[in-house]
Amino acid sequence: MAGWTDDPELLGIFRAEVDERLAALRAGLLRLEDHPAPRQLVDALMRDAHTVKGSARALALEDVVSLAHRAEDLLGALRDGRTAVRRDLVDLLLVTADGVSRAMPGSDRPVAPADLAALLAALDAALGGVDPVDVPRLGDPDGVPDAGGPWPGGAAEEPGSARSRGEVVSVPARRVHDLLDLVGEVELEVRWVERTAARLAARLGDQPDERLQALARELRSRVEDTQGRLARVRDGALGLAMVPVGRVVTAFPQLVREVSRESGKDVRLELEGEDVELDTRVLAAVADALKHLVSNAVVHGCQTPAQRQAAGLTGPATVRVRARAAGSTVVIEVADDGVGIDEERVRAAAGRAGLLPEGSALSGPALLALLFAPGFTTLEEVTTSAGRGVGLDVVRTAVEALGGSVEVESAPGAGTRFAVTLPVTLGVLRCLVVRIGPERYAVPVTTVVETVSVRAAVTEQVAGAPVLVRHGVPVPVADLGTALGVPGARASRVAVVVRHGGAGEQLAWAVDEVEGELELLVKDLGGFLGRQPAVSGATIDADGRVLLLLDVRELAVRELARGVAPPTVLAGPDDGRSAGAPAPAGRPRVMVVEDSVGVRELQRVILEGAGYEVLTAVDGQDGATRLAGDPVDLVLSDVEMPGMDGFALTRTIRRTRGWEDVPVVIMTSRGGEADKRAGLEAGANAYLLKGEFDQAELVSTVRRLVGR
Repeated sequence: MAGWTDDPELLGIFRAEVDERLAALRAGLLRLEDHPAPRQLVDALMRDAHTVKGSARALALEDVVSLAHRAEDLLGALRDGRTAVRRDLVDLLLVTADGVSRAMPGSDRPVAPADLAALLAALDAALGGVDPVDVPRLGDPDGVPDAGGPWPGGAAEEPGSARSRGEVVSVPARRVHDLLDLVGEVELEVRWVERTAARLAARLGDQPDERLQALARELRSRVEDTQGRLARVRDGALGLAMVPVGRVVTAFPQLVREVSRESGKDVRLELEGEDVELDTRVLAAVADALKHLVSNAVVHGCQTPAQRQAAGLTGPATVRVRARAAGSTVVIEVADDGVGIDEERVRAAAGRAGLLPEGSALSGPALLALLFAPGFTTLEEVTTSAGRGVGLDVVRTAVEALGGSVEVESAPGAGTRFAVTLPVTLGVLRCLVVRIGPERYAVPVTTVVETVSVRAAVTEQVAGAPVLVRHGVPVPVADLGTALGVPGARASRVAVVVRHGGAGEQLAWAVDEVEGELELLVKDLGGFLGRQPAVSGATIDADGRVLLLLDVRELAVRELARGVAPPTVLAGPDDGRSAGAPAPAGRPRVMVVEDSVGVRELQRVILEGAGYEVLTAVDGQDGATRLAGDPVDLVLSDVEMPGMDGFALTRTIRRTRGWEDVPVVIMTSRGGEADKRAGLEAGANAYLLKGEFDQAELVSTVRRLVGR
């Protein structure tokens, strides 16, 4: 005969109650040390522990009963003054709350018997007057100590709740999402009825019989009413599936407390936007990723008290977790007020991991993107909190699997900020509908940066492919129809700029038209079709056609790997440097003279990645002026520029004392024999074409002329 613990609905309800009581218990314990009236606060905490104990006893959950009973006794000793409020006791009670959570049946991180025994022994020692008590740490199933999860039992049975007249009815989240799936199927059926009714009404409208015309009008009205009611049902079901971000962040104060103690730091946690709501599936899937970011903020971002004092800072370091709604998405930011990311340290770690060549000068967002590489870590020692090379790659994978994105910003002395953008729900997505010839596709707005007119935008040709210049940044352009294999002539008029990397790398997809934004009920393709390349789901549009939801990140990675578009970041292990020829200390200086900001920045990134120091000039006159005060080892110049062009600049260099021997490389789109001859006669050492641009050729040409 099945027992109470075999009933998933009953356990789901109990878990909801335990989750609520444990959240209140943790919050109260974190206020206990500095509370002006601890007795009053402890009374409330004892009620929480007593409720958990009583419910667990009814379900015969003996491990939970044992922990809750001892926690209640210890709280009683604090209330009665038999034991003073101490940090070690607060820590022990916080760990006990996690032990209760993980002792629940079905937990995805069950507490090990040895850990449970150690925790019970520590509670008994505290009740016996041991001062200070040795606070045990609970190990994950893989043996790594952990600060506990956001709720008992993981995500599988996380309950939703419905409120009516002050009462709360808890149901398993699985039932809510089953309801959402059913609503989606009914909406598709109603759309079919709407189309059929429209065709029927059009035919009946031509009939002279007024009764038939009245029937057509009533049919249209009924369909519209049904759609409105169904929309309310859908919105209500979505509301049931929503839970506040506080469900996850309630565990962060204890996490920060433990990681701070281990790393010898004093860190204050600030929480904002805890009432912002997300689909429970989204929040459950991203919970561990957010936990990684908070741990990293303490370990990597915050300074020790001695370091802060030496920097003239007072008080504890701060980690801030902020959630905010942004249309159909939620942005969760994790920021610290530390010294920022040490780029030199990142470059060194990337070099050790084989992610960058020796002597690389890669910097800024392109360098920070390496933090998301699998196995990457800047720590040379492994601790229980960090240094295993497991962290930010897991964060990026988890977030992108939900259709979200994660970006990092850092500035010296101003700290570091990670921003995670997530869809509010997985059931209904806000999408951009684009057309390519006769075909239409949906693109999640969470990945879209902006849409721009191709005709009005500033474009350049690099390596024979177009580059769109947006806000001074070169963005490669690829044709979406070609990538998807859609036949027909290309008449692309709009570029949809999307993010596809951890450093905010962008790619512009050229399409024929952007039809607008829609909220779409998206479903997977089912077991028969399975997962298709670059397609993450599908829906039925109002006209009855299937509308595919594109995975633009996967498409971007595929296109860039094929070399269809030049990458925005062109520095890596194979950057054109021959084996055994690293750039030595005292980097050579190259001046890039180019009036196109996009091409100029592209060349700068390439050369800095190859180990050169790069100066830039916006035209020939600017270059000549800069040379007078900043001698360089080589000049890389365009030809067609306002004022002094590249040929005139080259002649100026050749007749100026002290500059006569500076190598000059011309890179231009002018490929005629007469142009090449004019460049060489002006004194250029090499003549390269933008239309035949090759990163390795540029680097090898510069290295040959500079000599290193």
